[in-house]
Amino acid sequence: MTLKVSSYAKINIGLRILGKRPDGYHEIETIFQQISLKDEIEITSLQDDIVLECTDQNCPRDYSNLAYKAARLLKDEIHKSVGCSIKLFKRIPIGAGLGGGSSNAATVLKALNELWDVHLPQDELVRIAEKIGSDVPFFIYGGTCIGQGRGEILTPIEPPGNIWGVLVCPPFGISSKWAYQSSNFSLTKMQKKGKFRSFGNIFPQLEVWKDVFTNDLEPVVFAKYPIIRSFVERFYELGAFFSQMSGSGSSSFGLFTEQEGAEQAYEALSGEFKKFLFHFCQT
Repeated sequence: MTLKVSSYAKINIGLRILGKRPDGYHEIETIFQQISLKDEIEITSLQDDIVLECTDQNCPRDYSNLAYKAARLLKDEIHKSVGCSIKLFKRIPIGAGLGGGSSNAATVLKALNELWDVHLPQDELVRIAEKIGSDVPFFIYGGTCIGQGRGEILTPIEPPGNIWGVLVCPPFGISSKWAYQSSNFSLTKMQKKGKFRSFGNIFPQLEVWKDVFTNDLEPVVFAKYPIIRSFVERFYELGAFFSQMSGSGSSSFGLFTEQEGAEQAYEALSGEFKKFLFHFCQT
């Protein structure tokens, strides 16, 4: 049996760092938004082995690949003699702050839950997803969620409507570990009170986004990679109501209330770097 499934990217709308955790991670608050940019995954059941292929030569094919890790963890969890072949058809850029690897992992978990006839409830899939990475639980849910803790504590919220956007992805990735370690957390040594959660009710009010949803990682990333700042500024020049670096970068995005505005911005941007037209989605 073979399943063909879509694995959607995300953007972060704001990213506040609230402090350092005892486990070495950082306490954050962000809004995850699923977008229409996606990879495709083809999964075929095998007798016992787990193998992975990928169209992107830079994509690992062993346990360091989160999709492979997801399959292995689920197999260990259910104690069955099962296997699968995973083929990743990559379109989401790697290391761009779009959650491609995390999305692949969650999508594989959900697909194998069906393919292997496991039928674990969603909360069990989330528990396994937490072992893979901080962003992976969001992709079990999808849609729009406030993320807290390491990003794994999720509160689904209503999406703000039909929003279109443009992504620009420079030809380099940024290490999340470097971005967090390099940022100046002098202001976050005392635990800051999270604010995004209280803004859930006014999330549809797009005019407040620019003032409310800041990304605490932008200063350090912009200092080393000014090209990313220039794209954020360029999106505002092109009429975006909101523009930001996604997560720890390297991608940046501009958001528009009309498809036509996003298409015009897409055409106006230089073709030097990868660019993608997208819309918010809940599937």
